[in-house]
Amino acid sequence: MKTILTFTISLFSLALFSCNSQKTGNNAQQQTKPETMAIVGGDKDEHGCKASAGYSWSTIKQECIRPFELTDKLKDLTDSTMAAFLLFSGNKKQVEIFAKDFKPALVISAAENDLYISTDKVYKLEKDAKKHWVLYKTEEGNAKAILTQE
Repeated sequence: MKTILTFTISLFSLALFSCNSQKTGNNAQQQTKPETMAIVGGDKDEHGCKASAGYSWSTIKQECIRPFELTDKLKDLTDSTMAAFLLFSGNKKQVEIFAKDFKPALVISAAENDLYISTDKVYKLEKDAKKHWVLYKTEEGNAKAILTQE
């Protein structure tokens, strides 16, 4: 009986020290992590815009804006979890498109009323029959809708 008691106490002590050494190891790891982690909110871009706060540089406005606050929202047809946003210049001669594929945002010029075409003629933004904005991308001679307003 005495040996069983001694064995149980020894086993319990071993388990206790084992758990304690694991906690010490975890604390050592936690102490080194903050040094290697980036500071939240310290991510200003070359224009001073904070991406972590949702800001992006706008070429048209020449200031940091939050694209998701813009009124013209488009659905990304290539990725249903993403959206895009339009910002028109005051005179409607240019439109800036904020989307995941455009870093920085794409700025295209008006060709005529409700039609904008990029200088390389790859992108075309126009209104469809329902008066919704649609962005087309031309590849190998075929134009495919990639963004559409709902």
